[in-house]
Amino acid sequence: MVKYFMKVKCKIWLEEKDGVAFAEGRRMLLEAVNRLGSLHAAAKELGMSYRAAWGKIKATEKVLGVKLLEVTTGGKGGGGAILTSEAEELILKYKKYTERMTSLMEKEFKRIFGNKKS
Repeated sequence: MVKYFMKVKCKIWLEEKDGVAFAEGRRMLLEAVNRLGSLHAAAKELGMSYRAAWGKIKATEKVLGVKLLEVTTGGKGGGGAILTSEAEELILKYKKYTERMTSLMEKEFKRIFGNKKS
């Protein structure tokens, strides 16, 4: 019998006809904004430009037809960003879905390939 020393990996994203609507990177970006209070700081933490981060947020907003961020511009107190309730809901649903799919994939992998570990 062949012994398998592998594990299953999969990337999950949501798309529409023009491309990606939401994926792991956008989830990470929104969670960083939530934690840091700033899109600029979130983009920097993830090693992306502010322009790229803003473009991803705007593309997702366009597809979903909802705002994901409430943004305040700079000034005396400085600017910032917070997640909308729609963004929070999207993150929760995406995480729930990906966790369920990952669990299902792992179970099916073990069922089909066996439960061998390296």
